[in-house]
Amino acid sequence: MDEVDLVRSHYGRLEVRGEIAEYCRDRWVAVHCERLDDRGVRVMVRYGRRSRKPLKICSEADVLRILEEFRDLRPRSFYATIHSYSKLTSYEDTLDRGNIISSMPTWDIDSKDGDWRKVVEKAEEIVEVLERFRVVESVFFKWSGRGAHIHIHGEAFSPEIRRKIDPIDISYSITQYVINRLSPSSDVVVENKIDLQRVFTAPLSLHRVLDRVAVCLKPEKIGEFDISWTDPRSFKHDSSSWRRYVVGEGDELAERAFRAIGPYIVGRIRRRRKHKPLDKQILDMFKRFESRP
Repeated sequence: MDEVDLVRSHYGRLEVRGEIAEYCRDRWVAVHCERLDDRGVRVMVRYGRRSRKPLKICSEADVLRILEEFRDLRPRSFYATIHSYSKLTSYEDTLDRGNIISSMPTWDIDSKDGDWRKVVEKAEEIVEVLERFRVVESVFFKWSGRGAHIHIHGEAFSPEIRRKIDPIDISYSITQYVINRLSPSSDVVVENKIDLQRVFTAPLSLHRVLDRVAVCLKPEKIGEFDISWTDPRSFKHDSSSWRRYVVGEGDELAERAFRAIGPYIVGRIRRRRKHKPLDKQILDMFKRFESRP
């Protein structure tokens, strides 16, 4: 099956389009295409064809619409931010930290020698660390091509903690806090790629190059994972894994991690209204934590 037939066949499945649409709702979407740009790099689309409006998917019909709108670029893979937004109608909306409703701490895991089993082992270690901080029911594993991601659902953090700590600060600090507690490895790389605009593969999307599907699992099933589960013709995916969460499950870890790591700084966008200096904000936040009953 050539690339064109694979893309048509895969996204022709209603269950695939529906899964991508539900996951991408309220997120900024990107589409990786097979067409190369002037530098020989595959084109990534993040805005509408004739506008600077961020690309969005609200329904499974939008998946078909995007495939048709950019068909000359040969769309292949769907990505979405780990951030959910209150609105996405302009370019400025993607830069406004105050527009982010929630964000998912995310660990990007890759093997240096291509051994997928080592990636799985490191994913299990991350889950074990999270379990020590009682974050269990809001975690999911996603295999994406050559490596994997561990995510914590953004709704695992209560509205109260998200008012005290910016969602992107929660994601950044938790991701780094856990990385700092992992055992050293010469074969596997775990990275903190949290930033304002980063996108990650959507569940059931095809990989941008490999003929594999991004599949998700609950943490307790990671040890059973086999790379054959990512075959587009017979993939094995748990659609409930990325939907489940317990509100507030991650609050204690968020506080602990923010105290230790601090906020996401690079790319911070100044808002129009005036704020106290950053160091003063952090000190005030710690005082609020200490005053909590």
